[in-house]
Amino acid sequence: MSLIISNEASCMYCYKCLRNCPIKSLSFSDGRTKVIDEECIECGTCILVCPQKAKSYSKHISQFEQLAGRPFLVSIAPSFFAHYDQPYKVISLLKKIGAIVVQETAVGAELVSNEYLKEFSKDKTVITTACPVVVNLAEKYYPKVLEYLAPYLSPMAAHSIFMRERYGDFPVVFIGPCIAKKNEKSQVDVVLTFEELDEFIEKNRFEIDELADEFPTEPYPDRARMYPTSGGINHTVKGNWQNHLSIEGLENIQRIFSQIETMSTGFFIEASACVGGCIEGPAIRKDLSVLEKRKRILRHIQNMNGLGSKITSHPSMNLSRTFQNKQISLRVTDKQIQEVLKSLGKDDPRKQLNCGACGYETCKDKAAAVVLKRAEKEMCVTYLVDKLKAATNRVVEESPNAIIMYRNGTILYKNKSAEQLLWDIPQSQIEHFLKEISSHSNQVYEIQSKGFFFIKTFKLPQDASEVLLLVDMTKEKQQEERLKIIKQETFSKIEEMLSKQMRIAQEIAGLLGESIAETKSHFVELKRFMEE
Repeated sequence: MSLIISNEASCMYCYKCLRNCPIKSLSFSDGRTKVIDEECIECGTCILVCPQKAKSYSKHISQFEQLAGRPFLVSIAPSFFAHYDQPYKVISLLKKIGAIVVQETAVGAELVSNEYLKEFSKDKTVITTACPVVVNLAEKYYPKVLEYLAPYLSPMAAHSIFMRERYGDFPVVFIGPCIAKKNEKSQVDVVLTFEELDEFIEKNRFEIDELADEFPTEPYPDRARMYPTSGGINHTVKGNWQNHLSIEGLENIQRIFSQIETMSTGFFIEASACVGGCIEGPAIRKDLSVLEKRKRILRHIQNMNGLGSKITSHPSMNLSRTFQNKQISLRVTDKQIQEVLKSLGKDDPRKQLNCGACGYETCKDKAAAVVLKRAEKEMCVTYLVDKLKAATNRVVEESPNAIIMYRNGTILYKNKSAEQLLWDIPQSQIEHFLKEISSHSNQVYEIQSKGFFFIKTFKLPQDASEVLLLVDMTKEKQQEERLKIIKQETFSKIEEMLSKQMRIAQEIAGLLGESIAETKSHFVELKRFMEE
């Protein structure tokens, strides 16, 4: 099942998700929008930026509900204490519904950090692998970086192994701010985001305020509670700032990855897809500042000072991992790209604006996406504008009505019908002709030897040009004249008929005297009807 879900009914094709997606793993084709799963790095950016809420992620609240009432283990990310106003009451709730252990994932972070220290002794550049989005990016797009990745499990996976070794083979639930963790769950049964846990609490109408405060289950970490903040991993391993590099944000990470072979060896690169660290993850509350979230974590550290026992890993624990080259090769030829550019009217490099409005960095990137059926030509704004202009110009040019655009008596444009109308008017008389015609706006006016025209004038606000529209009414006028003649002839026939009837009536007055008045009345009515 896809992790990132698209709601096509809500999608308004603004392409904001595509513009913000760092690796363009989205498809807009055949009236459908979707995430390309095998290329997605699951950063959740498209979900966060969509103004129509047309993107969401697969949720696992129902799987969590199935565990309720049975014993299970819970690993809470360090940012848990930044998200919740009453974190210790939420811990109490988790225990109430069946969690026999609610422990900090920072325990796993500390175990992994101990493994990181082993890599420092090799005098090579090491990139942290706590962030699953960073690992996805390396495996799918920068395979040359794989050799620099610290070959160890994430804190979540390490902590899951630790808890099962210590407490038994119970289901493990991880609760954190990251969407990508859902597909990094080989050691975890259910991954919930803070948003999902909030929905679960609201759905079941738990009264958090009525619960007692409970601290996480020991043992406790020493320094790893700062893991989700900027520089938190370096803080945990007590690293030297001189060989430490903290990189946040996918654009910055991509830049470092593309230059990794040129970097000096011996650097410890702490990489986080989210700017600000995990406390700014996609599924953590957004109404608090980074500073306030950091303060909350520091407050938790202060509350826990002096409590708990020292962490010791089990001898059988293996925290190592390997990475795979998952890069997908997409073959698009230059010829195919040029064909698409030509169809867009962009075969001339000067017309390739590379504006990025469609979501792609360059027009060539967009053309390649069209070849792969991931994009449509109509996603290009300039192409649509040119297409609309061409259609509009064609309609104006082929219109049977005369259209003239002029300024200060000088004609700027005239369509075919206007050219036929003006062909025999001397240039010296054009200005007078335009003034004369314009003075009869909203009227039917006869132009000598040309016919009758309904005149309409208006101004273009952009450049103060005058537009003169002449609708040919000659046929209508001719039809009107023919009807008038027919009406007059009808009246004459009626008059003639009445005269004949009157003469006949006088001759037979004695016999038909009573019917004359009625006959005349009928003819008068007929006459009135015809006049109307």
